[in-house]
Amino acid sequence: MPEFFFKRMLLSLFFLATVFSLAGQTDSVLITKNFDFQDGIYLSFESFQSNQPDILWDEVEATVFTNPKTHLTQIADIVRLDSTGNRVLLEPQNFWGVCLDGIPSIGLPKTAVQKEFATFAALRLRGKICYFSYETTEIRNIEMSAYNPRTGRPFRTGIVQREAQVTQEKMLHYQTGEIQDFTLHNFINWIPDDPGLKESVLELGPDEAHEKLFRCLLIYVDRNPVYTYKS
Repeated sequence: MPEFFFKRMLLSLFFLATVFSLAGQTDSVLITKNFDFQDGIYLSFESFQSNQPDILWDEVEATVFTNPKTHLTQIADIVRLDSTGNRVLLEPQNFWGVCLDGIPSIGLPKTAVQKEFATFAALRLRGKICYFSYETTEIRNIEMSAYNPRTGRPFRTGIVQREAQVTQEKMLHYQTGEIQDFTLHNFINWIPDDPGLKESVLELGPDEAHEKLFRCLLIYVDRNPVYTYKS
């Protein structure tokens, strides 16, 4: 084969490969930390992962309220009209998650929060590792002492139980659906694909880790892109 035609054939093959590669990318979009997902109800993690809600809000009548301070959404009741026009009561406790105004929220177990209605926590950071949090009430034993007003010394000490608000921080792996506590140990186990960041995190002391762990998560999300389907 003449060299001229051989080069033209290689150039044509390269062009076709580039076109097909770009065509494959047009159906996907990068998930940024504030990425807007498609609004609706997600019955499974797979639906959320593909950005394809199973039920749109236009298909239901629901009583929904969101607390902007806690980033929690609750659904009191929700019904859907079937093909015959009958009203079908849905169980929001069985939803994997919901999405309002582009912000996805993941369903919380009823045992995790003391709420009357089905509760969902917003994924406040989206990416390869997503982040969410919620408050729980725990009973803690606290040591208390009674003091002599004259001497200022304790004359009786005992243990009393008090309720305390505790923030539960969680992370969701976008590629597997796994959920873990957002701790230094768990975060390190989740970032083997970023050895440079992992080494930096391992060098953090306990106090530093508490202050800088979320910042490290932001760095990881920026450096390790993940994609979903366009809505």
